[in-house]
Amino acid sequence: MSLAEKQAIAEVLYRYARAVDRKDFDAVAACYFEDANDNHGGYNGGVAGLLEDMEVRHRTIDSSQHFITNVLIDLGTDIADAESYCLCYLRQQRKPGEESQLLLTIRCRYVDRFEKRNGQWRIADRIVVFDESRQELITDTLDPAWVTSTRSFDDPVYSRFIQSARLRL
Repeated sequence: MSLAEKQAIAEVLYRYARAVDRKDFDAVAACYFEDANDNHGGYNGGVAGLLEDMEVRHRTIDSSQHFITNVLIDLGTDIADAESYCLCYLRQQRKPGEESQLLLTIRCRYVDRFEKRNGQWRIADRIVVFDESRQELITDTLDPAWVTSTRSFDDPVYSRFIQSARLRL
């Protein structure tokens, strides 16, 4: 039973990363209980305020990837403590007429308290512990003919997997 519980918690972490990267703020909210707190660097407070803060901070980010690794979970009956490493790549939109754009790389850890309520594991309290933040100018040389990610519901993960899963519900 505990492996299934730990997997359910890990999947919340992974869904959170995908939701932030696709700017699916409803899905971000679904990772938290409504009364949760998140200490997220420049923001410390409830989930509604976190979502507002995220929406503002991510308006000028045209590419975002959050990699969740080293997930350790200490499982209780209805409470679990989890630590996970996160590596974030946040690329700012290119300024008009510029070839290069700013890439922000952040190394951090999520120190979370999860709770299980009504059969659902979600984040009840999060502290983001920062290790490093750096920025560099980059030139994206990706072939424009390739399928590229979008930070919206137009991304292939929504059109191919999530929408088809919702239709089966």
